[in-house]
Amino acid sequence: MDIFRLMNEKIVSVFIISMITVISVSSFLSNIDKENLKKALASVGFIEQKEKIETIDRITEIGKEANLTIRQITYDEMTMAQREEALYNGSMKLEYSAAYTTSSSRLTKSRGALYFNGHKETYYSQRVLPGYALNIPGRHVADDGTVRDGDGYISVAANTSYMSKGTILLTSLGPAKVYDSGCAYGTIDIYVNW
Repeated sequence: MDIFRLMNEKIVSVFIISMITVISVSSFLSNIDKENLKKALASVGFIEQKEKIETIDRITEIGKEANLTIRQITYDEMTMAQREEALYNGSMKLEYSAAYTTSSSRLTKSRGALYFNGHKETYYSQRVLPGYALNIPGRHVADDGTVRDGDGYISVAANTSYMSKGTILLTSLGPAKVYDSGCAYGTIDIYVNW
């Protein structure tokens, strides 16, 4: 069987399990995105550089034989663990200004505080504290009112004993980077324009 032959060609079961978390299967082969699949294979590092393209082509061939499509799952389809892994390994697509789609439990102006992903979230507004001294490259206000850097990370503050400046994390409003300090231990203060 082709799948077993593929496994004998240096593709171990750990690779297949990892691929299941990175890709999903649908019924239309025409939707395959080889470039994103190549990036995903490279990011997990289970195959040698020389074998990457051959393996991609072989997986595509098997998919055609089985009338399957391999596609990268979207941010909305990811579990929290998958989002964290994508954020930390650099494969998450950041949005310059568009709002991130997260859970229905999001920090809002009227909510004021929220417990999310193991930390307490609050917000502080640049309308009250302009933060001119903060070094946020590409600083701008996104569509959802969050203050972001040029890469699309939401700017946040954290106690330096909890998270140092430059730390990347997930908030209820999307991926964030610590640019400021001065809040309580275990609290993430999200910089907004509300």
